[in-house]
Formats: sequence, C-alpha cells, structure tokens
Amino acid sequence: MYCKAQGVYKNPRYKILTINEQKYILDMGGRSFWKILFPFFYWILPNTAYKVNDFETIEKIKTPEVEQTDTGYLSVLGGLVAIFLANLLRPLANVFNISSSPFINLIIIMIVLSLVLSVFFKINQRGKRRMNRVADIEQYPVKQLWVKPKSYKQFFFIIFTYLFFLGFTVLAYSGFIYTGDVMVLFMGTPILLALLSINLVIIVGDIKVKFKDNKE
Repeated sequence: MYCKAQGVYKNPRYKILTINEQKYILDMGGRSFWKILFPFFYWILPNTAYKVNDFETIEKIKTPEVEQTDTGYLSVLGGLVAIFLANLLRPLANVFNISSSPFINLIIIMIVLSLVLSVFFKINQRGKRRMNRVADIEQYPVKQLWVKPKSYKQFFFIIFTYLFFLGFTVLAYSGFIYTGDVMVLFMGTPILLALLSINLVIIVGDIKVKFKDNKE
C-alpha cells in the first residue's frame, strides 16, 4: 500500500508515516546500525513503527511542510563539489604529504572511520533522547513493516548514488594509504559523510509499505 513519509523536526532518526489516515512514527535507527551503512537494507529488513493515535503528539514533532525537501540531488551535488575541489587543490598536495608506511596510514584511516561512525552513532542516540523529551512513543502499539521503493527511478537513483560515493570514498582512502597525501584524506571524508547520509532520503514523500503481519 502507498503512504506519505514526512520528516520529524530536527530529528533525522524518525519519520511520520500516514497510512490509511492513520499516523505512524517510523524509527530509522537504534535497532539496526547496518541500515546506516547500507541504506538499501531499509527495503530488505522490516522496520519498526509506532502507531500513534494522539494528534497533539504528531503536531509537536512534525516538520513544517515548507521544510520537506528531497536532498538526494543536493548530496550528489555536494559530492561533485568535493571532487572538483580535490582536483583544484591537487597542486598543493605535495605540501601535505606525510612520510609514513602504508600500515600506519591504514591505522589512520581506521581511526577516521571510527570517529565518523561514532559521530553518526551519537547523532542517532541524541535523536532518541530528543524524541523522548517531546513524546514517549514507545507506549504506543509497535508495528513491523517493510518499506519498498516508490519507483524504479528511486531504486536506481539510490543504488547509483550509494555506489558513486562508495567508489570515491574507497578511491580516496586507498590513495591516502599508499601515498600519505593528507589532502586526499580530507577530501575523502566529506564524501564518506555524504555516503552515510543517503539513508536520510531513502524514505521521503510517497512510498510503498507492507505490514509484516499483513493485517492492515
């Protein structure tokens, strides 16, 4: 069945779903951090939603309609800008070269990845605390549902965008491991952030859903 997905004000962890005139709050984080790493898992694994029958709760947390924008194309643009800047600053690359072995550079990459993932984990946890300050959604009935791409266009767009950012992230970090070029590391990290942010646009607007129990 079709439903409308709406953002929650200043809280990317949750979405408001309108299904058959009923309101649900979809929890996009917490229980499966893998969905942040691999956003298409939202289409494969069941997702947790809370059936909210309190109109005041929905009004408190929903994003004003004017702020509902599809930022997927902006993410692609951001990645292209980062790549352009990397090429523009290439003449300065030798200034930032560090003398270290590939093994040491690999350790640096692992530290950077850990820091970036920690930031996303903290944002995810902060989203839950922020929601709890507004409403205790866990008191409402829990539903498990699958989310499906609303069209082949969206499916291929998400896959292409994910592979696009993944490819440049791997390329940038591999380049740093073997060259020690810190500029490459600096340019690769924003692309990694864009890669991890794709999950924010995978559920937006009109989408398809199916309840796990198949009763609704």
